[in-house]
Amino acid sequence: IATAMPVAFAFDTLSDFQRRNLVEEDIPFVSASSIFYLPFLGIAYRRRKYTASQKPLKKGEILPKLTASAQAFFLFMMYKVKDSKISKTEAAKMNGLTPMSVSRYCKELLDRGLIKETREGQTIQITCAATGRALFDKALPYLDNPVKRETYHLPSPELLGKFPAAGESALSQISMLAPPDKKIVACGPREEQAKEKDVLKENIGFLNYLYARLQIWKYDPTPFVKNNRVDTVSLYLSLKDSPNERVQACIKEMLEKEQW
Repeated sequence: IATAMPVAFAFDTLSDFQRRNLVEEDIPFVSASSIFYLPFLGIAYRRRKYTASQKPLKKGEILPKLTASAQAFFLFMMYKVKDSKISKTEAAKMNGLTPMSVSRYCKELLDRGLIKETREGQTIQITCAATGRALFDKALPYLDNPVKRETYHLPSPELLGKFPAAGESALSQISMLAPPDKKIVACGPREEQAKEKDVLKENIGFLNYLYARLQIWKYDPTPFVKNNRVDTVSLYLSLKDSPNERVQACIKEMLEKEQW
């Protein structure tokens, strides 16, 4: 009124609560934190907060690795969907996930060019951006070792069948690699999975020679098990940093022989 011109309040800092109140009262403002609301110009701006996968990339930089849950969803797409299409709703039902979770995992895969989305009527269909070895090679920079830790042991041999073979044990089944002294098996990320099956043991002491090694994975390997061993992609990721030259030669051969 005093200036006969539009004016706006200026703030060095502004909380979300203050910002919401100013907007609700239709009060123009600008903030040093790159937020401003100028309704007389039809402008409202707030600096976007990026997630790790949304941050603008520097030259030569790649997106970070997939989260463990998104990696498991990628394996579902790679092994079970392949070049066919599936709706997000159906994918959620098949994996026991919420639609929101599937949308989040799809966003991670889309950002990395690993899947494609198409809208068909009222549904969104998803499919892999490539298949087989081509998809694996495309995804490899974003895939992580699934093994969270290997600290528990379980009695052998009567209970070993409860979990799929993993590590060198799994590799020895499909290559000329000699099996390790203690069989290696894997289970999902919750320790309860082992406890519920009455196989979790600690502090085995001098009886250590009777026991096998149990890997706790970041995601459940069970949906992708083949011939009672963990899937090829996860097995490769768990062994790719092994200093054993024989292991390196065998996992390379495994990839070449895999029937994608």
